[in-house]
Amino acid sequence: MTELDEKIAGIGIARTGNRFTVLFANLSEPSELAALLIEERRKLMEQIKQPCALGGLEMTHQFAQLMDAVIARMFIVACTRQGVKAANLAIAVVATGGYGRGELSPYSDIDITFIPYRDGDPQIDRVIREMFTQLMDICISKCGLEVGYAYRLREDCASLDHQTICGLLDARLIIGNERLFIQFEDVFWTSFNAADFIFAKLDERRASLKKHGTTPRVVEPQLKEGPGGLRDLHTAVWITQANGMLPAARVRGQRAMNILHREANVLSADIDRLTLAKERLLRVRNLLHAITGAERDHLVITRQEEVADLLGYRSLGSLPEESTPPVELFMSDLYEDMAVLRRTAGQVMRRIENSRQILGIGLDCEHKEIVPANDALANDGAEWMLWACEMAQKYNLVFSEELEQNVVALLEEDPELTDNHAAGRVFTRIISKPGKILDILQPMADLGILGWFLPEFGRLMNLIPYDPSHDHTVGQHSLYVIKNLEDLLRGDLTEEQAEMHRIMMELPHPEYLFMAALLHDSGKAFPGRPHSEVSEELVTEVCNRIGWSREAADSVRFLARHHLVMAETSRLRDINLEETIRDFTAVVDDLDSLNMLYLLTYADTRAVGEGVWTQVKGRFLRDLWRRTAAVLSDEEPVRYDDASIARARRRLLKDLSLENLPENEVGEHVQAMPPYYLLNHSLTQIALHINFVRQVREGHSVVDFSDEPESTFTEMTVCTFDDPQPGLLAKIAGVLYACDIDVHSTQVMTRVTERDRIALDTLLIDYRGRQLSSGKRREISNHLIAVLKGETFVKEILRKKKHSFRPQARHASQNIPAWTVQSIRNDLSDSLTVVEISGTNLHGALYEACEALSSLGWDIRSARVSIWHGQALASFYVAGARVLSEHDARSVLTAALPAVSTEV
Repeated sequence: MTELDEKIAGIGIARTGNRFTVLFANLSEPSELAALLIEERRKLMEQIKQPCALGGLEMTHQFAQLMDAVIARMFIVACTRQGVKAANLAIAVVATGGYGRGELSPYSDIDITFIPYRDGDPQIDRVIREMFTQLMDICISKCGLEVGYAYRLREDCASLDHQTICGLLDARLIIGNERLFIQFEDVFWTSFNAADFIFAKLDERRASLKKHGTTPRVVEPQLKEGPGGLRDLHTAVWITQANGMLPAARVRGQRAMNILHREANVLSADIDRLTLAKERLLRVRNLLHAITGAERDHLVITRQEEVADLLGYRSLGSLPEESTPPVELFMSDLYEDMAVLRRTAGQVMRRIENSRQILGIGLDCEHKEIVPANDALANDGAEWMLWACEMAQKYNLVFSEELEQNVVALLEEDPELTDNHAAGRVFTRIISKPGKILDILQPMADLGILGWFLPEFGRLMNLIPYDPSHDHTVGQHSLYVIKNLEDLLRGDLTEEQAEMHRIMMELPHPEYLFMAALLHDSGKAFPGRPHSEVSEELVTEVCNRIGWSREAADSVRFLARHHLVMAETSRLRDINLEETIRDFTAVVDDLDSLNMLYLLTYADTRAVGEGVWTQVKGRFLRDLWRRTAAVLSDEEPVRYDDASIARARRRLLKDLSLENLPENEVGEHVQAMPPYYLLNHSLTQIALHINFVRQVREGHSVVDFSDEPESTFTEMTVCTFDDPQPGLLAKIAGVLYACDIDVHSTQVMTRVTERDRIALDTLLIDYRGRQLSSGKRREISNHLIAVLKGETFVKEILRKKKHSFRPQARHASQNIPAWTVQSIRNDLSDSLTVVEISGTNLHGALYEACEALSSLGWDIRSARVSIWHGQALASFYVAGARVLSEHDARSVLTAALPAVSTEV
């Protein structure tokens, strides 16, 4: 007897035949089968708990043999009840997975596959239905076991997923037609893709270890899926079996250890250690199932002493104070066994992963590099380059130097695609895997493969953008758009990004979005027309060329054509107005398009350059998306009717009464404020505003600041008596300018009652890209209160802060106007005029524009300021300008704006 045999004998392994078949031979009623199954399982679990129990592996064989006898009897009974002779039925009933290996712990899943000779045979269908009924009744309902079942035809073998393939690697005939089972296995191995299975299984194991950790030495080890668990050994055997294309019959039981030695170069001493470790793990697992009465593979602290005691561990040491507790001895042995499994299985996985694998069409991989399989690679047509890229993406491989040289040489010949649609299907699969797209598109672009396949993109890689705010070429910018989209699938997301992550995960066709991201700026290669229009035409040509459906082409074309509209609307339009949402939904009229445009806008803006994306832009964009999504989902109307507004006012009166506010003040406020205010502010905000109004009436103007968690901006609210003439916002903006504060948006509301007119203005502001400190808040409050009281003037504060109001020679001499009126439009609002200006004073934009607008008597209702292309872009919604034509209004505003910037 060898040393290993002695060790195994010492932990109780004994071999027995399948004694259960005879027990079930004469039973025909489900209740009888269930009763005997329950009794025999009880006996086996009692045996597990005995000190002289059978070994762990042998006990799993006993449970598997018990189930074999039960299922075989079910099959005979099902055939008898359906009037069919079992011997004449062309079906194989097969055990798969752990059951197929004959390694069933007490509560392991029982996986069964029915393999008929052909589909649709009425006799076979009746027998399978009868067996299914028995399985549900006996195994699941009465015994509480988990049963998995499948129906497979030989012709299914070419399209099985890797989980199913993995189960079939351990397939074993329970009962039925043996010849049919052999034929099925022949077809299975003929269609088996070794490289695909190996890489998928390794990725799966890595993902599991990422979840469970990389060391088995944890306080509560996972015996199956954790590091050093049984799944490590299973994976090592599976991929070794796949690597050598070894039929399942050769690798069951101890033969699995033999192939690890022979095929994966595992040392004989390590094979002995693995065998012993597997035996001990199975004993522990069997005990854990038996004492918990369920499939429990997590060895929690509360079970460890009980398991150690049942395994016969006793304290070591003659003196109590020097003795080692049994549980420590047990856990020490368990950690050692699991460490052996983790180390040895990890070695096998690395060896197999780096071994040479056949990929097909003249390509192999070795050491995770794709290499030419022979010298005839170029003779197979140029499409192999795309297929190689798909393989690299799928299996996380890279091109070898030799393969890169082949690609460069082939591209110099400018080869033509022989089948655009087939190539399009490969490329579609590449861009349909979010999270793995940029990792392959970047090397495709660098090698020239992407530009060869999509000339519309190839023109962009070295194209300098005419927009100076961009940090990269047009093509590289587009690739970074894809990067920003894929970053939404990773961890450490902000609240804003988490919402985008959810949207991304719910996209029905992410490939539409990624194609649009790649080609949205393709029109920039043809200056002279708006690039979005040209991009729309180009993506239409691409989609048609590669065989995309009309639906797909329409989606990508829409995104290319309108990829700027959401950014422009969110930055420069008042989305609280019904007209803004109405006009936007006239363009973006379905949820899928909205969601993709939202994600594309975010990723596109972030990819422009450092500092272009800000949290304020993110808030504006998110608010637009939410309002539009509510409208398109029929959760919110575009236009609120009188009845809806009346209901909202009644609800607010009721809810605000719970805030301990005087009923007359609540009623007055709710009636005085416009509908968009009532419908877009929380109860807390409205209650706060009512308190502000009370303070103003008591003679105290209010300047209030609030921050959102982790935001980079501050919301400032000013509540004071309104000026009789337009100009209050100019005063606020002037003070903020003097304090070096950047203003991003303003919402101006005037609360008009018979008693008074009170302004309630809200501004989003920041100081050098950050929230305002307490010192800055005091500075702003002190200056603004003084201005509102008439104790000082804005220009005096600006003068003290050394801001100049004298014309700057550098502008005048160059004859460059400080401000330009971009447009004056009456079509964007039913009652207001929208004024758009651009200027060079990035920090004082709001102040200078407000001064000019107020001097004309135009009352500002809201404003947005956006820094873009090194200029301040500002839009204002004003009342009082409609008395003039758009042309005349432009003329008088141009004259009112400062000719040169006031900024030093």
